[in-house]
Amino acid sequence: MRNNLQIRKANLSDVDLIYKWTNDELVRKQSFSSEEIPYESHCEWFRKKIEDKNSLFFIIGLDNIPVGVVRFDVNDEGSTIGISIDKEFRGKGLGNGIIKIGVQSYFKENEFPILASIKKTNGASIKSFEKAGFYYLKEEVINGVESVVYQLKNSHE
Repeated sequence: MRNNLQIRKANLSDVDLIYKWTNDELVRKQSFSSEEIPYESHCEWFRKKIEDKNSLFFIIGLDNIPVGVVRFDVNDEGSTIGISIDKEFRGKGLGNGIIKIGVQSYFKENEFPILASIKKTNGASIKSFEKAGFYYLKEEVINGVESVVYQLKNSHE
Protein backbone atom coordinates (compact mmCIF):
# COMPACT_ATOMS: atom_id res chain seq x y z
CA MET A 1 0.00 0.00 0.00
CA ARG A 2 2.88 2.39 0.75
CA ASN A 3 4.03 2.20 -2.87
CA ASN A 4 0.83 3.98 -3.92
CA LEU A 5 1.45 7.08 -1.78
CA GLN A 6 1.60 10.46 -3.50
CA ILE A 7 2.72 13.80 -2.12
CA ARG A 8 1.78 17.35 -3.01
CA LYS A 9 2.16 20.73 -1.40
CA ALA A 10 -0.87 21.82 0.58
CA ASN A 11 -2.80 24.79 -0.76
CA LEU A 12 -5.49 27.11 0.56
CA SER A 13 -8.27 24.81 -0.70
CA ASP A 14 -7.10 22.20 1.86
CA VAL A 15 -8.13 24.39 4.80
CA ASP A 16 -11.29 22.42 5.68
CA LEU A 17 -9.63 19.01 5.30
CA ILE A 18 -6.78 20.03 7.61
CA TYR A 19 -9.28 21.53 10.06
CA LYS A 20 -11.14 18.21 10.20
CA TRP A 21 -7.93 16.26 10.77
CA THR A 22 -6.54 18.76 13.29
CA ASN A 23 -9.62 18.61 15.51
CA ASP A 24 -9.93 14.83 15.40
CA GLU A 25 -10.22 13.53 18.99
CA LEU A 26 -7.10 11.33 18.86
CA VAL A 27 -5.04 14.04 17.13
CA ARG A 28 -5.95 16.52 19.87
CA LYS A 29 -5.14 13.91 22.53
CA GLN A 30 -1.66 13.28 21.07
CA SER A 31 -0.93 16.97 20.52
CA PHE A 32 1.06 19.03 23.01
CA SER A 33 -1.84 21.51 22.96
CA SER A 34 -4.95 19.38 23.24
CA GLU A 35 -7.80 21.90 23.28
CA GLU A 36 -10.06 22.07 20.22
CA ILE A 37 -9.07 24.73 17.71
CA PRO A 38 -11.69 27.28 16.62
CA TYR A 39 -12.26 27.41 12.86
CA GLU A 40 -11.36 31.10 12.49
CA SER A 41 -8.04 30.59 14.32
CA HIS A 42 -7.31 27.54 12.19
CA CYS A 43 -7.95 29.44 8.94
CA GLU A 44 -5.57 32.24 9.94
CA TRP A 45 -2.87 29.78 11.11
CA PHE A 46 -3.25 27.65 7.97
CA ARG A 47 -2.97 30.64 5.61
CA LYS A 48 0.21 31.80 7.41
CA LYS A 49 1.75 28.27 7.24
CA ILE A 50 1.01 27.95 3.52
CA GLU A 51 2.65 31.33 2.84
CA ASP A 52 5.59 30.86 5.25
CA LYS A 53 8.86 30.14 3.41
CA ASN A 54 10.08 28.32 6.56
CA SER A 55 7.19 25.88 6.50
CA LEU A 56 6.76 22.90 4.20
CA PHE A 57 3.23 21.56 4.27
CA PHE A 58 2.39 18.40 2.34
CA ILE A 59 -0.78 16.42 1.75
CA ILE A 60 -0.19 12.69 1.35
CA GLY A 61 -2.56 10.71 -0.81
CA LEU A 62 -3.19 7.02 -1.35
CA ASP A 63 -4.52 6.31 -4.83
CA ASN A 64 -5.32 10.04 -5.02
CA ILE A 65 -7.38 10.04 -1.79
CA PRO A 66 -5.96 12.37 0.90
CA VAL A 67 -4.90 10.21 3.86
CA GLY A 68 -2.55 12.40 5.86
CA VAL A 69 -0.39 15.43 6.28
CA VAL A 70 3.32 16.00 6.89
CA ARG A 71 4.53 19.41 7.96
CA PHE A 72 8.03 20.75 8.55
CA ASP A 73 8.86 23.97 10.38
CA VAL A 74 12.39 24.91 9.34
CA ASN A 75 14.81 27.08 11.33
CA ASP A 76 18.55 27.80 11.09
CA GLU A 77 19.68 24.56 12.75
CA GLY A 78 17.04 22.03 11.81
CA SER A 79 13.37 21.48 11.50
CA THR A 80 10.51 19.90 13.36
CA ILE A 81 8.16 17.43 11.74
CA GLY A 82 4.51 16.88 12.45
CA ILE A 83 2.27 14.27 10.90
CA SER A 84 -1.37 13.31 11.07
CA ILE A 85 -3.28 10.47 9.46
CA ASP A 86 -6.99 10.49 8.65
CA LYS A 87 -8.77 8.28 11.19
CA GLU A 88 -10.11 6.06 8.38
CA PHE A 89 -6.53 5.13 7.44
CA ARG A 90 -4.93 4.63 10.85
CA GLY A 91 -3.67 1.19 11.81
CA LYS A 92 -2.95 0.22 8.21
CA GLY A 93 0.83 0.56 8.39
CA LEU A 94 0.94 3.88 6.51
CA GLY A 95 2.72 5.93 9.18
CA ASN A 96 6.33 5.23 8.27
CA GLY A 97 5.56 5.46 4.53
CA ILE A 98 3.94 8.86 5.05
CA ILE A 99 6.95 10.01 7.07
CA LYS A 100 9.42 8.67 4.46
CA ILE A 101 7.74 10.35 1.49
CA GLY A 102 7.62 13.62 3.43
CA VAL A 103 11.28 13.33 4.44
CA GLN A 104 12.33 12.67 0.83
CA SER A 105 10.61 15.88 -0.28
CA TYR A 106 12.07 17.80 2.66
CA PHE A 107 15.65 16.75 1.88
CA LYS A 108 15.24 17.85 -1.76
CA GLU A 109 15.11 21.44 -0.44
CA ASN A 110 16.91 21.28 2.93
CA GLU A 111 20.00 19.78 4.55
CA PHE A 112 19.07 20.46 8.18
CA PRO A 113 18.33 17.51 10.49
CA ILE A 114 14.70 16.78 11.32
CA LEU A 115 13.43 16.50 14.91
CA ALA A 116 10.25 14.71 15.96
CA SER A 117 8.92 15.41 19.44
CA ILE A 118 6.50 12.69 20.53
CA LYS A 119 4.57 12.06 23.73
CA LYS A 120 6.04 9.04 25.53
CA THR A 121 2.57 7.49 25.57
CA ASN A 122 2.22 7.64 21.77
CA GLY A 123 3.73 4.24 20.98
CA ALA A 124 2.29 4.06 17.44
CA SER A 125 3.98 7.32 16.46
CA ILE A 126 7.29 6.32 18.04
CA LYS A 127 7.20 3.01 16.14
CA SER A 128 6.43 4.78 12.83
CA PHE A 129 9.30 7.23 13.23
CA GLU A 130 11.72 4.43 14.15
CA LYS A 131 10.64 2.43 11.08
CA ALA A 132 11.17 5.55 8.96
CA GLY A 133 14.81 5.74 10.08
CA PHE A 134 14.63 8.25 12.93
CA TYR A 135 16.74 7.51 15.98
CA TYR A 136 16.23 8.36 19.64
CA LEU A 137 17.96 11.60 20.63
CA LYS A 138 16.72 12.58 24.09
CA GLU A 139 13.86 12.95 26.52
CA GLU A 140 12.30 16.31 27.30
CA VAL A 141 9.23 17.82 28.91
CA ILE A 142 6.98 19.82 26.55
CA ASN A 143 4.07 21.77 28.05
CA GLY A 144 4.41 19.62 31.17
CA VAL A 145 4.27 16.35 29.19
CA GLU A 146 7.04 13.73 29.22
CA SER A 147 8.22 13.32 25.64
CA VAL A 148 10.91 11.79 23.50
CA VAL A 149 12.75 13.46 20.67
CA TYR A 150 13.82 11.50 17.61
CA GLN A 151 16.14 12.80 14.91
CA LEU A 152 16.92 12.09 11.27
CA LYS A 153 19.88 13.51 9.40
CA ASN A 154 20.29 13.67 5.65
CA SER A 155 22.16 10.56 4.53
CA HIS A 156 24.27 12.75 2.22
CA GLU A 157 25.90 14.60 5.14
